[in-house]
Amino acid sequence: MKKLLLSLSVFAATFAANAQMDTLSGHCSSSTLFSGLLDDVMPIDSGFIVGNNMYGDKAKMQLFDATHGVTGGGTINAIAIPCIFKAGAGNMTFAIWADNAGQPNYAAPLASKVVALTAIDTALASTMGLADGNFFNNVITFTTPVAIPANGKFWAGFILPTGAGNIFATALSTPFAGDGATHTGEIQGDDAFVLFDDQVSPNSWGLDAAITVFPIVDFTLGLNENEITSSVYPNPANAELNIKTTEEVASVVITAADGKVVATSNSSNINVAELNAGMYIYQVTTISGKVGTGNFVKN
Repeated sequence: MKKLLLSLSVFAATFAANAQMDTLSGHCSSSTLFSGLLDDVMPIDSGFIVGNNMYGDKAKMQLFDATHGVTGGGTINAIAIPCIFKAGAGNMTFAIWADNAGQPNYAAPLASKVVALTAIDTALASTMGLADGNFFNNVITFTTPVAIPANGKFWAGFILPTGAGNIFATALSTPFAGDGATHTGEIQGDDAFVLFDDQVSPNSWGLDAAITVFPIVDFTLGLNENEITSSVYPNPANAELNIKTTEEVASVVITAADGKVVATSNSSNINVAELNAGMYIYQVTTISGKVGTGNFVKN
């Protein structure tokens, strides 16, 4: 299994030879992260470069392609994202869009998940680190994983809440040469798509920056007769995690992001109530010796 610099390596190391779970974060450099510029006037209504603001911005998104971690086919399972500030009680929508000549197909997302602002975590204590120094404290898991488009390109991002006083703020990474001119964009209040640094539109930011949105993908590297398809529910889980496979389960191992085994079971049900909130990896082995792997989120 090859090692990608863009991956959360402890995830990849635990997976079967035919699959590689990666958290794509190569757009960003941890050494250049900053939280945006907050105005000094209450109520706060502007200044978050990637948050809801007085300009009425509707969505922010990042393009992922062969130059930014997409190494082949597979599925997009979730989005990891840091949140440094929030306000209000509206809803966020996290989404994946196909690419259409350098723009997201905004009207028809490939996958989306609505999350209440009140459910977004801002606690530093919940922060999880990636191997390259980037961080997140929220994992948004899609109900059904979506296939990586055949052209190997997709946009990942979020649709902002629109109610008065609703704010969502994440971090930027800047400078990142060439990124803001080709891979970082937004849907503005007039429904126009604008790249952050397009050098053309008077409404672009003129900012060469990346948004800290990290898709979690499962790259399929080839067929393996020892693999078995598996899934878990509920996801996110609170107390009990159920493993679903096409064969009888012999054992289940749950691994934390640091590689430590935190729970085991000899059945398709496993108690996860005592686990800390965050993302975990499961590996299930059936009575015939076949192995299935995946990830889930503990609330």
